[in-house]
Amino acid sequence: MRKLDAKTWNKLKVLGGHQGAMKINDLASELNLQVEDTLAFLRQVFPDGKAAIVYENEGECWVDFSAGSLQYMLPVSPSEWTFLQKLLEKAPVSSFEDPSYEVLKKKLHDDSPLNTVMQILSQIDSWDHEFSQEDQILVSLLDEAVSHHYVLKIKTNEEKIYSVYCCKVLHLDGQLTLVAEDSSDHCLMVIPLHKIHSYDRIEKSGTPRVTNFELEGFITAVRSMNEKETRLILKIYNPQAVNLFPDHHFLGKPCMVTNPEGDLIWAAYVEPCHDLFDWVYSLAQHVEILDPTNFKEEYCSYLEDKMRKIA
Repeated sequence: MRKLDAKTWNKLKVLGGHQGAMKINDLASELNLQVEDTLAFLRQVFPDGKAAIVYENEGECWVDFSAGSLQYMLPVSPSEWTFLQKLLEKAPVSSFEDPSYEVLKKKLHDDSPLNTVMQILSQIDSWDHEFSQEDQILVSLLDEAVSHHYVLKIKTNEEKIYSVYCCKVLHLDGQLTLVAEDSSDHCLMVIPLHKIHSYDRIEKSGTPRVTNFELEGFITAVRSMNEKETRLILKIYNPQAVNLFPDHHFLGKPCMVTNPEGDLIWAAYVEPCHDLFDWVYSLAQHVEILDPTNFKEEYCSYLEDKMRKIA
């Protein structure tokens, strides 16, 4: 294929900006060509003559561009789409002045195949990691215990028994987990919910000693040991329309700032997992993942895996 020079690309951009009928004289003026050269250029770009129909009307030559005559369909996979997004993010500052830059950036985000995949998945009645009714009851009870500082007697599947203050229910190491304070020695511990066999509320005087600062430090330390923590940065287009604080997720050092363009930038240390990916999807067109790249790739892989299971 012959490489097109800059002048030819500029002429193609002019053609791509037109839809419907216009006089050949006007088009020739925009292209800085003679009428004969304009007709020759149209024959070169549209050899079949279907996308740009040249005709005569009342003694004047016209051309009628059909909708989408210079729009291209690329058969790319979600991972290739993500790569295109990365290339766009690294574009030189000079690209920002070209209107096509913002249009392409919006298309890569709004028309992402990931959004299409998630729309399909959202129609599925149940997910393989959805909670059973018993799980939902347990989570509700633990959330209540966290709010009111209840002491629970918990028996695990290994027949270990703990008397604890419930501190927080969150996704940790890929599974819902209870972070609790032992009611006797006040040490912090983690108990995966799937390991809880039974539980009972017990009456006991006293209050938990752990502070919010200590609790956050403990969770951060556990996630650091598991090497699962990452700094997620999102651009929020409509803060009033979305929930920026997902349930049962620990957000380390969260912050929200407004950039010079007026966009809200949201950032926090999170643990990537299926439930967090679901939350990101729930934000739909109101959010754009800015960083990190590996989070985008994991998100993409998660959705592709879901599609394979459905197929």
